[in-house]
Amino acid sequence: MSANSTPSIAPGALATPGTPNGPKFTLSAPEWLAIQTYVKDALALPTTSDAFRASLGAGAPSDLSDFQELIDCYKSINAHCTTWQTTTFPASVSLASDVSFYGTKKAPIYYAAIQQEADILSNDPDNAQALKALKAILDNLTQQAQTYADHAQQVYNQIQDFANQTAADKTTLVGTDGQSGLLKKYNDKYGATSTEVQQLTQQIKDQQQILKDATNEYNHDVIVAATSPTYAWIFPAGTIAAAVVAGVYGKRATDALDLMHATQAQISSMSATLAADTNLMIAIHNAEIGMNTITQELSAALPVIQKIQGLWGSIKDDLTSIVALIDSDIRQALPIIMNLGIAEAIQAWKDVAAEADIYRMNAYITVDNQSTDPAAVPAEPAAAAV
Repeated sequence: MSANSTPSIAPGALATPGTPNGPKFTLSAPEWLAIQTYVKDALALPTTSDAFRASLGAGAPSDLSDFQELIDCYKSINAHCTTWQTTTFPASVSLASDVSFYGTKKAPIYYAAIQQEADILSNDPDNAQALKALKAILDNLTQQAQTYADHAQQVYNQIQDFANQTAADKTTLVGTDGQSGLLKKYNDKYGATSTEVQQLTQQIKDQQQILKDATNEYNHDVIVAATSPTYAWIFPAGTIAAAVVAGVYGKRATDALDLMHATQAQISSMSATLAADTNLMIAIHNAEIGMNTITQELSAALPVIQKIQGLWGSIKDDLTSIVALIDSDIRQALPIIMNLGIAEAIQAWKDVAAEADIYRMNAYITVDNQSTDPAAVPAEPAAAAV
């Protein structure tokens, strides 16, 4: 607290948006849903050869060596998202729990006690018991603010790390320009305009024409064989199918049928390969889209975390200065204490605590595995102990 500054124990700027038109306290439901959707999808990315092969489907190649870079990239993304899910995310919610606890429990009780002891000292500045009690209250709040400030710094660092890791993963996946990296490598080989996909598409088209011709040939040969004079030689009528196959056109029909089966098998095989290529590119593009989204959301969260840290640090510094002034001259300290606006500060903290609780509820919105509808998870971390 400088000579010209006014000390404050209210939440101050914490009740205002951290970014223009943003939520008052960290992130709201849509932002958290976007982040958790990305994390959920990222944790489902294949990180082993077997899982990767299964993700491609029946058309996956037997040799996956060409995809090792992508599998390694997926492993990195998985590791970063696992840390977020198990450590960073719960820590961010517990940060809100700090604010909620302080606003609903700490401030109403301790601030009221400050007012009570200050009133006693205003009438009796030499009251040693009231002076001791006041200093104990202020020391307790100072230590609490320092603990919360340290916690906020830790959470900020963790979120910043995740943001940096996501940015690095994105660069590996799509390059700094969003069009290079592994995306370009695999898109050139397996994307819609790649030589492989174009050849497969043309081959499937050719095979479909062969299948169509073979089907027409088969139908024609069966009809000719069934309506030829040979038909009259067949006895009994129940053996007509075997007799047709035995004839000249019957042989052609058999050959056409074999060609139909072989062609259909080739079409199925090539279609499976084409589907595998499509599955590959869809997964890469989905990861890219998710990264683009959460990069923005994490950027919106960081200034608010900094604001939380700054608030606790400011409260700690102001309380420390007040305690030092009490030690120096209680008569100088009392006007400052009486001007803290304790009743207003208590109400402001209650309001911010409500915002923090909304944040905690929003943070625990997740995506139902069976649908795209968000589902609130009721469990929340326990509030900090006194």
